[in-house]
Amino acid sequence: MIRPVKKEDLHTCLEIMALGYENIAAQFGMTEDNCPYRGRTRLPYCVLEEEYNGGCLMYKYVHGGELAGFLSMREEEHKMHLNDIVILPAYQNNGFGSRLMQFAKEEAQRRNCTSIVLGMVHDNIPLRN
Repeated sequence: MIRPVKKEDLHTCLEIMALGYENIAAQFGMTEDNCPYRGRTRLPYCVLEEEYNGGCLMYKYVHGGELAGFLSMREEEHKMHLNDIVILPAYQNNGFGSRLMQFAKEEAQRRNCTSIVLGMVHDNIPLRN
């Protein structure tokens, strides 16, 4: 079930990002020196709060009453930019990420966006697929 994030959810969203992105950060050698916030695994609360207050659209994926994933995106010049789409490791490979991606596509269409922009580690072939 996908629900809007409330301000009181932001700390939990940071935990999801830290845990969900950790394997990728380690696998691809991301450090504080070569990647800001170590690929968002160590994003400070104040940055996420600023994004929230600045109008980023944020959603949580709830499964069995537990937060399993997080989606953050912003609309800019008729494009939807995906900041984060992350699923906790315990919930990965269950289609939750695909559901968040489909939700992002539908939200972009509702807002008349012409494209979706998603940045990722190019060498992460499973994620690209």
